[in-house]
Amino acid sequence: MRADPITDPRLRIAALLALAFSFSALHGPLALGLMVAATMGLVWLSGTPARRLLRALRLPGIVVAGLVVVLPFTSGDQVIAAFGPFALRAEGLAAATGIALRFVAIFTLIVVFVGALPLAHLIGALRGLGLPALLVDMALLTLRHIEDLRHDLARMQTAMRLRGGHQWMGRFRATGWLLASLLLRSHARSERVYHAMILRGHGAKGAAPSAAAQVARSDKWALSVVFGLAACLLVVDHLA
Repeated sequence: MRADPITDPRLRIAALLALAFSFSALHGPLALGLMVAATMGLVWLSGTPARRLLRALRLPGIVVAGLVVVLPFTSGDQVIAAFGPFALRAEGLAAATGIALRFVAIFTLIVVFVGALPLAHLIGALRGLGLPALLVDMALLTLRHIEDLRHDLARMQTAMRLRGGHQWMGRFRATGWLLASLLLRSHARSERVYHAMILRGHGAKGAAPSAAAQVARSDKWALSVVFGLAACLLVVDHLA
């Protein structure tokens, strides 16, 4: 696997935002083609496996697929083909193609730049970019609380199976009691988690990564190239 062009998580987020805003503003065929080529180049440079890309695009792709399939038959006036009562329109087909390409490109960028980052590192990078400390603490508290609830749920389900709680008739009632028990314990658990985080330094001035932390020169050059690429795509789309 090839090394990531940008290693600093903060600069990854900045590069992602720059390219995402640039891609979302492109409409011309030439600019969209260059966008696809740039996306494929970034995927190759990062060495992101195709399987991970397909897995990440699967669920959001289902939502966008409905719009992309319907739009060519409902938008526009110039009919290019007819299939019984359905007419394929040029304007709708062009719009659907642009939406699909931008969607795939932007979500691919998300996977390339931040898909492999642990959630805690991603939150720390956002703190380094200026996210308020209160929001950082709330996000970390929520993350820790969800992990604790997930472990408790798995432990309770294992105990239910070991005690013979696998019968179909009583399974839903037992699951209801299990979820109710988790909800009743969640408030006290959240307070304990929050106090533990405070004792470990979360929320202190030096707890989060500093925005002035040293950035590698190679990361700066890579980010400059990304910004230049985003600007060039906008210029090409404007001039085409």
